[in-house]
Amino acid sequence: MQSNKISFKGQNIYVGIDVHLKTWHVTTLTESGYKYSFAQHADAKELFDRLNKKFPEAHFMSAYEAGFRGTRGRVHVSQGI
Repeated sequence: MQSNKISFKGQNIYVGIDVHLKTWHVTTLTESGYKYSFAQHADAKELFDRLNKKFPEAHFMSAYEAGFRGTRGRVHVSQGI
């Protein structure tokens, strides 16, 4: 039996996050140029789970647009994003 499991092992996935109080607008870009965008609740675990489901075994590199306090990035780092 053949497996159709997709793996992004060894690939960098670049993640841009536009941070707002209640929602985040996220755009990802793979090394091959595939772009995937979505909006979600402002929740780091939800983002981490979604990225790992879409891009299993990938290495994520993120940048975010912070609010005036510049503190939201700590949540992403704690989740490994």
